[in-house]
Amino acid sequence: MFAKITLVFLSFFLMTCSDQADPEPEPVDCSTVICTLNFVTITVSVKDASGEPVSLDNYEVIDNETGENLAADFNGEEYKYLKEQGVYPILSDGNRVQYQNSTATLTFKGTIHNEKVIDETYEVAADCCHVSLITGNTVIVLE
Repeated sequence: MFAKITLVFLSFFLMTCSDQADPEPEPVDCSTVICTLNFVTITVSVKDASGEPVSLDNYEVIDNETGENLAADFNGEEYKYLKEQGVYPILSDGNRVQYQNSTATLTFKGTIHNEKVIDETYEVAADCCHVSLITGNTVIVLE
């Protein structure tokens, strides 16, 4: 009797196994998602070796796939204080729709006196509500 029950369970297990790859996940319908009211901005802090903030003369955040400079969105007067503190936004929820339900590779480039001092790569993503950092150095120390 025990052998028959074991055989039935083993047969069931073998029938449920498949060599087929898992299908692609269905795209998320963001119209039904409830989001928080938080506004997320991914930032990078740039400091010198003594820990003091570094103000870059110019910086770019390049989408490696499209070549678009996302930093153009962050060059207004409202970001002047952040730059003085050595803090640079690389992506915000303002870009969420552009990257929704996908990932992207961005390159943060910074210059001082027309010399490139930063060239860092970041992997970012966005869901229905917010952007997020997957990989990348958020504190850069210049020697």
